[in-house]
Amino acid sequence: MERHDLAWAAGFFDGEGWASFQARACRAQINQADPHGIPQVLAKFQRIVGVGRIAGPEVNEGKIDLYHWVVSSRADVARVAEVIGPWLGPVKRAELEHALGLPLAPMIWPGSSSEELAWAGGFFDGEGSTYLLKHRTHLGHRVPVVDVPQSGPDGVPIVLTRLHAAFDGVGSISGPRKYRWADQPVSRWRASSLAGVQLVLHRLWPFVGSVKREQARHVLMVVNSQPDLPRGNPAFGQPGARFCRHGHDKVAARVRPYRNRKPGTDDHDRHLRQCLECAREQARQRRSRRYLLK
Repeated sequence: MERHDLAWAAGFFDGEGWASFQARACRAQINQADPHGIPQVLAKFQRIVGVGRIAGPEVNEGKIDLYHWVVSSRADVARVAEVIGPWLGPVKRAELEHALGLPLAPMIWPGSSSEELAWAGGFFDGEGSTYLLKHRTHLGHRVPVVDVPQSGPDGVPIVLTRLHAAFDGVGSISGPRKYRWADQPVSRWRASSLAGVQLVLHRLWPFVGSVKREQARHVLMVVNSQPDLPRGNPAFGQPGARFCRHGHDKVAARVRPYRNRKPGTDDHDRHLRQCLECAREQARQRRSRRYLLK
């Protein structure tokens, strides 16, 4: 089995799997919902680790049919730990070590960049989603979002930090925040700029399954068919910006035509606007310097 497949399986288990030892029984399991039959990602995981059975569907009214990959013997759990343990994050490694009563092989993290992307693909297959949001100010325009939530009791889960690193810092992590629907605080890695979303999906594409690819394909078709939005406010000059470089809000602050006070310079920037808050602060600084020089 290729290392990229093992890294993908570890990422998928990091997102959706669990292991336990109860009543002298050793067990590991992954749950996955799918309205169209056995999820492809469960079958892929079973093929990679080479053990376990897929049970289901578990049918509940108003919910998507639920399937389970399950191993319930110590030998099978040990097999899973052996093949994917080196790529697992610390939480699931600790679960497997507790279930087996033995330490796992040393962790491979960070691995090569392609192995980390394979791990990220598995984790995204388990926990991630790509969707559209309404633009805050432009009616009818949609914004793409790539999103992975994760809960944990002690700050930002390390798997989100690892995911962020796999994309070379693209996107950002927010949280943790407490929600009524979650037992533990939830953190979230998210990319929502068009360039960031396209880069992330491009890197994930070789490693994710058909469900996540179809989500991504739909989102990209919508956003790439939209006209580009105009940038900036003409009243502030082009290119425009809501805030000046010192953070003053140009909507609230007074602005005036830019005036270059250096002698002999051209007024080629006359179309720009100068923030008067900045101008006042610069004047105060000049007065303070003159006072200190006296």
